Amino acid sequence: MNRWLKYIVLAANIVYFTVMALALPLGFEENDDVMMALIANGSYSGTPDFHLVYINVLYGMMLAGLYSLTTAIEWYTLSFAVLHILSMSCISYCLLTIPNRSRWERILWLVALYVLWARIIVALQFTTTAGLVCLAGCMLLLRESKKARWSGAALVVIGALIRFMAAGLVGLLMAPIILYTYRFEWRKYMAVAMMLTAVVGCRVFNQKMYDRDPEWKQYREYNQLRAQLNDNPNAHTLRPEQLPENVDWVDYRLLLLFLPDAEQIDLPTIRQLSATAGEVPLSKQIRNVQRLDKYAVELIILGALLVMMILTTGNRNKYIFLILYTLFVIALMVHVSLDGFLKNRVFLCILIPLLLTDFMLLPKTTGLKRRWGIGLAMAVLSAWYVYQTGRECVTESYNRYLWQRLQQPVLAYMPDGAYVSTIGTSMTVEATNPWNIWPLPYRKYTLGWMTCNPLNKPLGHSYRTLLRDDVYVFTDVEGYKREKTAVPRICEQIEKHYGVPTKIVPICHNGRYALIKLAIKN
Repeated sequence: MNRWLKYIVLAANIVYFTVMALALPLGFEENDDVMMALIANGSYSGTPDFHLVYINVLYGMMLAGLYSLTTAIEWYTLSFAVLHILSMSCISYCLLTIPNRSRWERILWLVALYVLWARIIVALQFTTTAGLVCLAGCMLLLRESKKARWSGAALVVIGALIRFMAAGLVGLLMAPIILYTYRFEWRKYMAVAMMLTAVVGCRVFNQKMYDRDPEWKQYREYNQLRAQLNDNPNAHTLRPEQLPENVDWVDYRLLLLFLPDAEQIDLPTIRQLSATAGEVPLSKQIRNVQRLDKYAVELIILGALLVMMILTTGNRNKYIFLILYTLFVIALMVHVSLDGFLKNRVFLCILIPLLLTDFMLLPKTTGLKRRWGIGLAMAVLSAWYVYQTGRECVTESYNRYLWQRLQQPVLAYMPDGAYVSTIGTSMTVEATNPWNIWPLPYRKYTLGWMTCNPLNKPLGHSYRTLLRDDVYVFTDVEGYKREKTAVPRICEQIEKHYGVPTKIVPICHNGRYALIKLAIKN
């Protein structure tokens, strides 16, 4: 049976992904993936490019090469789909073939695993894709077969290419179970050693490719520091008197709204701001841990599951390992939340490895009461994520409605060849069909993570570029009509820093969204 099981699992996963992709309102979770796909397929700059910013240039080169062959296929999305199916097939096969597990245990974990996969599919994202690929690699590293271990090492490297931090997080979570399994069988560490060497080598190559061009090198550092500030809750607690003397308070607040003016908050300045945010005392950072309460249901269920496992196991070594592993996961989550927002996609990269680790460490025999307890915990977790997936489907459907029915008609008022700047996250471009990413008739540039990007040259470096005749601003109506919101503040800053009185010129609106221009006052 095992001989054919891998092919059965692969076929089942192809069917499952296809059904989910057709039945669910599939979309990207955020606009990061859309923008990277537009860079890769050439829609953004006119030619396929491998500088995908968050994805390693080696993976970018592969995508750019495929898009150079044909743009009829959305290779960005297709590559993720293939990796999803391959990864889940590896994980499922490993779960089904781990010895000394009962049928009911396999069913419980498989149901939870596929419910969680549906949640990931409905909001496709490169972070969760990297986490899933790396997890599949780690599961294969635990196999006895040398071929499986080397295949697992290759998958981990691919996951690290897609999102290094996500792969690193999953690797950290799986490292204890790998060490616990390998113990002193040194030959098994060969694949791990080569894998780590390849990951580091790819990381260095990525750095070198950006460093060889001064503009890309500066942009990469600027974007990394900006992202650290935007994703750091401590940065949002700073007061005007805590900022460096050369930083304007309004400029700083606009930076936190993903609207930096790179001429005012340049690279040396953003370095200072990053250092200032890092100086927040631990007594204040620890307050951020309370943000984990949004995962209270999942944490309670996992806690109950772990307690039942600890009480059930009769193996002293496994008992100690379970306790230490639990403390390790808690410490990791707390560490992430001290100076960052533990986003749902990152939590999923923690949750699934933790569940699989629990499965591998399940006691061989359990009493009837504890068996029912473990079954109840897993059933509740699955039901909770069915609900979460339903909520995400509603969100994706609503975003698709906003994008297709309310936003695109407003953007249609732009002339051909014009540029658009979005204010905050008002444009839900992530609702674009992932299989046919709409080739925008204009080059979308933002003042967020595309600030200072060489592909935007000479746009997007300063608020002054918003005054160009060919630059339009997309925003929600309230975002420019109310005082002290982003657009009026930007106008104030243009006059303050550059001495240019600026006015807002409405082009069109539909009551919800508006297309406007910033112009010099007569």
